[in-house]
Amino acid sequence: MSHKISQTILIVEDHPLVAKFYRLALERAGGFSCLVTEDAKDIVAAVEEGKVALALLDVSLRGTQWQGQPIDGIELARLLKQRAPGRLPILLATAHAMAGDRERFLEASGADAYLQKPIYDAQQLVDTVRGLLAAADSPNS
Repeated sequence: MSHKISQTILIVEDHPLVAKFYRLALERAGGFSCLVTEDAKDIVAAVEEGKVALALLDVSLRGTQWQGQPIDGIELARLLKQRAPGRLPILLATAHAMAGDRERFLEASGADAYLQKPIYDAQQLVDTVRGLLAAADSPNS
């Protein structure tokens, strides 16, 4: 199945160079369009309006707030899952890679996948995003 329309990937990452790497990898290697923001109001609005096909969230967000309170990627993932009009795949990215973190983060957030940072392989990122989108598009999901 090929998508003629460029799908938009929401990138929520508090490190500017990492966010730029994600955006360039997804746009150049993946052919996606990207929305990069840490503003929770913009994030929730884009998701509620169905403007994003997938959310890539950093677990540790320093400056993101929702309704006046700091929010991390785990809480943000839960919020987006509740607010999305359909099935929204969520990919977490974190440098916190202790034993058991992957399972704990996925269970706590409701996210669909997890990548350990630093991510050096642009193609791995693109392949992971494509796999999540394909799974979300399949009638069995």
